[in-house]
Amino acid sequence: MTYPLAAERALAVISLKGQMAHKFNWLIGVILGGSSLLVGMALWRHLLDDGSMAGYDWEAMRAYIVISFVTITLAYGGAHGQVAERILDGMVAIDLTRPVDFQRARAAEYIGSMIASLPTAAIGSVGAWLLFTPPAPASALAGALTAVSILLLFPLSFEVVYLSVLACFWTHRYGTIMFARESLVAFFSGVTIPLALMPSWLQALAWCLPFPHFTTTPSSIYLGRVDTLGALGLIAAEAAWVIGLWVAARVLWRHAVKQVTIHGG
Repeated sequence: MTYPLAAERALAVISLKGQMAHKFNWLIGVILGGSSLLVGMALWRHLLDDGSMAGYDWEAMRAYIVISFVTITLAYGGAHGQVAERILDGMVAIDLTRPVDFQRARAAEYIGSMIASLPTAAIGSVGAWLLFTPPAPASALAGALTAVSILLLFPLSFEVVYLSVLACFWTHRYGTIMFARESLVAFFSGVTIPLALMPSWLQALAWCLPFPHFTTTPSSIYLGRVDTLGALGLIAAEAAWVIGLWVAARVLWRHAVKQVTIHGG
């Protein structure tokens, strides 16, 4: 008997095991991630001192930094280089002959590799909690809705990365695309600085993009900067981006396949 999504589950498990097999890389990720977390804490402690900026005091900022560390660790933890390489060297043509949906297969692999980054996020978060004791969520419901927002980050992160990888069909290079994508995510998600500290026009621009849902949405819900209705609205918007980007990726893939046909005969 063939079970639904059996191939995707198998691909996710293989990707997870592959990422966990590289123990040295995992250890480096823990060290670098923990170091960036400590630097962020030290910087904002100095900037805020006993004051506040845009409604963020030191207590709130401690939680914000931990949440941003968790979300960006997960978002950057997904493996995507191999897909870009297969597009650039033309080997993606072989994938077209396989009886597995290309997009769903890549999603399974990516999310499996994201799961491999959970220990890094967990270790960093526990360390930060022990050293800096950030506040608990505004309420039990806020904590649960924060978890929902972070879960939606898994497909959302994949779709942002996948769309950028598909651009390789036209650009024939990936390094610049990857740098641009990671820069946009870091800036417009609120990882670099909270969106509340940006000019109003820049905040408006950010909220026209999916990136604020990487960090600003879960942290705003966690800290109670939005009420329950506002939190549900943010989650609904995040879910809408997940659906919309999935469909957009389908459309772009159909055009990308034509590039393979043109160049590959």
